[in-house]
Amino acid sequence: MRTVTTLSQLAAVTAVCALGTAAPALATPSSGVSVQTLTQFDVPGALLPTPPGHPPTTGTVEVAVRRLEIAPGGTTGWHSHAGHVDGMVVSGTLTRVMADCTRVTSPAGSTVAETPDADHVGLNTGTTPVVVMLVTMLPKGAPLLTDAPAHCP
Repeated sequence: MRTVTTLSQLAAVTAVCALGTAAPALATPSSGVSVQTLTQFDVPGALLPTPPGHPPTTGTVEVAVRRLEIAPGGTTGWHSHAGHVDGMVVSGTLTRVMADCTRVTSPAGSTVAETPDADHVGLNTGTTPVVVMLVTMLPKGAPLLTDAPAHCP
């Protein structure tokens, strides 16, 4: 008995095999994190100043003031933001690991700024809670964050 394989059958098998062997990008879960939105309102993006090194903001922007708390040993998980995020560390010491694996340590009183779409993770390696007051400026309807795969061990 002779088996005839058509090009479309071969293409289908190849596609299934390729999909089955592709390694998924796994997000890292957060733990010990709480976020409270204190106020939120919409602003035309053209009215907002562009922070140095950040892309300009266009369209309607949801501006929110948020309180972020990370418990000792907690992590935000790897993520990025679709817009500008600026804040001040109120208590504790925030450690951020950036996509290039550099560590940025921000003690209480420090300001932090995150570039849109830049992957990072926030950690509390201390023994007291980290509290950060944030101003988020995200495109209307965008989630607060988007999960990202881990970049560093």
